[in-house]
Amino acid sequence: MRERYEINNQTDARLRIVLIAGAILVLAAVIGLVVHLVRESKKVDITELTICIDAGHGGNDRGTETDSRFEKDDNLRFALEVGKKLKEKGCKVIYTRKSDTYLSLEERADFANKKKASYFLSLHRNSAENEVSGVEAWISTTATLQEQTIAKCILEEIEKIGYGDNRGVKRGYQGNPLQNYHVNAATEMPSCLLEMGFMSTPVDNELFDENFSEYAQAIADGIELGFLTEVD
Repeated sequence: MRERYEINNQTDARLRIVLIAGAILVLAAVIGLVVHLVRESKKVDITELTICIDAGHGGNDRGTETDSRFEKDDNLRFALEVGKKLKEKGCKVIYTRKSDTYLSLEERADFANKKKASYFLSLHRNSAENEVSGVEAWISTTATLQEQTIAKCILEEIEKIGYGDNRGVKRGYQGNPLQNYHVNAATEMPSCLLEMGFMSTPVDNELFDENFSEYAQAIADGIELGFLTEVD
């Protein structure tokens, strides 16, 4: 009788363990489902984004000049191509300029703010006294993790095609990390100033021309991926 009682107790104990383990598994599955649904709800619909593309310089502001090649012209052509790729994804695209006109930095930022853009991308080309190659992205000193993620995704997508060095995402202002480029400081949405290679380096100009459309696609892909990437 005592043996039967002990056996029953052992059976009950095992049953309780099985039931508890089952309950834990069910609870874990429910928690996992809730987390998944929350993450899905936070994902951005790319078609709901308004991307403001800023072609740096313009008009009497030529930017960098190399062998009669003006930065303002490269920036404008490239801005229109990036916009084309983003439109193909379903994004709404607005431009600070679509022709060879001069705009102040304040006008560029104000335009994006008034249009309530989702993202501001200022396109430029770099220069240096020595032969330096590669692309780099500048964000503000107070940029959010999302801004950093989008800029990082853009550079990584460009890197897949190949463009000298990936010089990374940098905060602040060249030569002064405590200051910001005006277009980053004055815009009210996530923003990035992208330097598409060095005009002072012949190989970067060749790469820019040869992979013009591919780079534009990479930037569009990077923006989409950056917005869809989960950040805490």
